[in-house]
Amino acid sequence: MAVPFINGKRKYIFCGDKASLEVLQPIINEVKKKELPFEIIPLDSSTLQNFLSSQKMGTFLYIAAPWKLKREIEKTAWSIGYSEEEMISVGIGPKPMNVFCCRCHGITEKINLIVDEEIICSHCELQLVISDHYSSFRDAHLGYVAKL
Repeated sequence: MAVPFINGKRKYIFCGDKASLEVLQPIINEVKKKELPFEIIPLDSSTLQNFLSSQKMGTFLYIAAPWKLKREIEKTAWSIGYSEEEMISVGIGPKPMNVFCCRCHGITEKINLIVDEEIICSHCELQLVISDHYSSFRDAHLGYVAKL
């Protein structure tokens, strides 16, 4: 998966662990070649929120992390004021997917699911078909009744 380089930003921040940053290495090399200002922030940084909130406008954020951690970092960035246009994030590893049960409203997490696949709700054991309807509020796809 090729991550695009976004030109014309004041500063670039790369957030990830050593293994995850390999995905962003071509972008890091491009930024170094153009002698643009950048910083690399480790994922284990406990001061990530303070660091991001101290950045000036025009800073662009690249995130490479395991899926759950990627989502947490995105939420942190959004709460500070970053928009989707000011960051690119890449999920690493198997992708967990949440499914919202239409009966009990429980959320079942599965790995690498696809739309129209059938699963069993982990709460009420109803057989569900995964819909392409996604709720960012619940961070889940709708699971509706597979068989009546």
